[in-house]
Amino acid sequence: MAKYIRKPVVIEAITFEEFVQFGKDNGGNIVNGMPWHFTYKGLPVSHSNDECYLIPWNNGCFHVFTPLDVLITDENNFTYPKRKDDFEDGYDEVVNIKAG
Repeated sequence: MAKYIRKPVVIEAITFEEFVQFGKDNGGNIVNGMPWHFTYKGLPVSHSNDECYLIPWNNGCFHVFTPLDVLITDENNFTYPKRKDDFEDGYDEVVNIKAG
């Protein structure tokens, strides 16, 4: 039986705090200091409460993004939350990557 290793994949990630700031900086409708509705990576984001944003993904369903998560955009341009501890266990920051 052959053995396989997963190919390394470069992803983009943003923390909840960075995401909130992105919404504030990029035309989000601000209510009580929090961005209420804004667009991230072409996705219409909705504020559920100050510790939860809803990100559409499929057939009217939503991903729930909280301060316990990191929001990932993968190599296929899919955007979804991943728990911070799982993210930190599975990903290392890329430094000095060459475009090519």
